[in-house]
Parts: sequence; C-alpha cells; structure tokens
Amino acid sequence: MTSIRAPKDEDERRKAHLAVALGMGRNLEEVVGEIIGEIPDEALLLAIKNRIQFAQEAEETIDFTALVQGIIELQNEHV
Repeated sequence: MTSIRAPKDEDERRKAHLAVALGMGRNLEEVVGEIIGEIPDEALLLAIKNRIQFAQEAEETIDFTALVQGIIELQNEHV
C-alpha cells in the first residue's frame, strides 16, 4: 500500500519541499502512469488531484494505488 497524507507540521512540510527541490520527487503523471501502465489523461489526473485535496482537508490518509484503481473502475463503468 502506498499511502499519502498532508504533512503533520511545518517542519515536515519544509522537508517535503526540500526533497522536491533536490529532485527527489516525482510528478503525479509519472506515478499514475507507472500504476496504470500508460500515460494518464487529464480527466483522471484531475479526479485524483481533487480526491487528494479532499483527503488533506479531511486530514485523512488514503491508499494511493487503491484510489487510482478505483477512479479508473468508475470511469470504465461510465464509458
């Protein structure tokens, strides 16, 4: 399980920003593409971003892989 959550405090937020600045981060498109095996479309990326933002506002941790797979399943049901 790959879980994501908002930083717990300002120190953790600074460390995350530093890691990204040092090239240790990956963008959402790369990570999602790795999970689904193809380049994700903008609708999928937007749905994922919105769910991540909601989780941060609700201060919850989510299983990122399950999130991606769940959104794809929903999209496939409505095609």
